[in-house]
Amino acid sequence: MRFLKSILMMTAFGLVAAPASAVDGVRTVIIYQDHVTLEIPSAWNEITEESLEFYSLRSAEASGGRVAEVYQYGFRPGNPEMDFALPQILIQIRESGRLPYGQFLHLPSLDELQRAGSRHLADRAGPLLRGLELENAAYDRDRHALHLANTLDLTIEGRVSVTTVSFLTERGLFTLHCYSHATQKTVMAPIFDRVIDSVRFDDDLRYQPRCVDRWPPRPSTVAYGAAALIAITLVLHQIRRRRRRS
Repeated sequence: MRFLKSILMMTAFGLVAAPASAVDGVRTVIIYQDHVTLEIPSAWNEITEESLEFYSLRSAEASGGRVAEVYQYGFRPGNPEMDFALPQILIQIRESGRLPYGQFLHLPSLDELQRAGSRHLADRAGPLLRGLELENAAYDRDRHALHLANTLDLTIEGRVSVTTVSFLTERGLFTLHCYSHATQKTVMAPIFDRVIDSVRFDDDLRYQPRCVDRWPPRPSTVAYGAAALIAITLVLHQIRRRRRRS
């Protein structure tokens, strides 16, 4: 379905930022009009609104105006005003309406998702993408969250690890996109996991499952959603910008 196609349309990639230690302290942040709290490493900074707007403008430009991904919040170590830097977490809030969880209960196999993703990327990436590994696609019924993970192998930048978790809410989706260089994956995994595990919603936003949710009105097209999950329009655009500068 269309909302799944946009779970992770854009993957920002750029300069290396020093990874935070897994033993760093954390601080609690309150976002989304006080509906959501989460814990981030104390050394991380909130990405500026101007930088987030830059991401959206670049996504629209790179896709010929077809797609404009909007990120409401972002966090990373280092300078929050830098162009692109890894590791980082971007947050998207979609108030497109409540979704029945039943369509996520029976996901296609990883092979099917991999084929769908490869076909989708073949039209967009060309020779800049050397490979794609879809590593995980699972639905957490306890927290009503869709987990997706993949690694992109880019011709110039190398391997990038992307983890996305989309929580169902009473209004739509609350999504965290977690990015790191693949070489940082082991170090960053517990940091990302701690942030994801810390997400809490207030009573107004917290997803309330209903009996009818188990039988959604139409079958899910999760394969196509996962295909869009691994789209790298913004990555490719950033690489082209660097080429023009060199």
